Amino acid sequence: MDSVKIVADSGCDLPADLVAQYDITIVPVLVRFGQEVISDDKLTSDQFWERVKQTAQAPATSSPAPISFQKVFQRLVEAGHDVVCLTLPSKYSGTFNAAWLAAQEFGERVRVVDTGSFSLGMGLQVLQAAREALAGRGAEFIEKMIENLRTRTSIIFVLDTLEWVRRGGRLAGIMPLIERVARALQVKPVIEMCNGEFRLVAITRSPRAALQRLEEEIRARVPVEAAAAAYTRGREIAAEFVAHLATILNLPAGDILVTEAGPAFAAHAGPNALGAVVIRRQ
Repeated sequence: MDSVKIVADSGCDLPADLVAQYDITIVPVLVRFGQEVISDDKLTSDQFWERVKQTAQAPATSSPAPISFQKVFQRLVEAGHDVVCLTLPSKYSGTFNAAWLAAQEFGERVRVVDTGSFSLGMGLQVLQAAREALAGRGAEFIEKMIENLRTRTSIIFVLDTLEWVRRGGRLAGIMPLIERVARALQVKPVIEMCNGEFRLVAITRSPRAALQRLEEEIRARVPVEAAAAAYTRGREIAAEFVAHLATILNLPAGDILVTEAGPAFAAHAGPNALGAVVIRRQ
């Protein structure tokens, strides 16, 4: 049986050390600042936010071209591997379609799977796929495992501002409900994505209330088999939250993966967003 290699787009937000440790190939998402297009692997988080300050037009993202995936698939298949490629949700990103188009010339040697999540919600699934690949599991097993994980993975996040998602359109389905309240109040919405769908969890009136509701939502999903936290700026608040999260889940804080999200999330969420990821135990 051919060994399996895992490919993912950079929307998974996995730190470079884990990408190297688990032999994952990352295809970068593109970031647009006005007319300038930059591959997001060329930008650190600090550089991204510095560009935001310097550019009058708000940043946007776009999916990699199919040729970017095709080159990766070809290299891995020619080396004798099967490939499982995990992507951002097909409903909200063109990345799945780009990868799927690229995969067509390789038949069953390349499988493309929609994770139904983003940032570390996607990242935890990619990590589990990579662990199974290194353990010698086949592509069909890994594909079915991810399809199962997708239904149990939630990323629940708090936005500090509505301006970025209003511009980006990612929450178009629930924005009218949020906007009705936001006209009169300075609100902090709490939103969940699970299995590729957004759900408005709550509309809160303060950062403290938002974090409390976030903790309540996590408690409601115990027991879990994995957890993570992603943020945009606001490192200190994220660290404090992770300490609470570890207590809620009865896990060592070091077992909870924490990272600052890259442009695929940051360009739509804005600064000072905080997301908790849990995979509910089966």
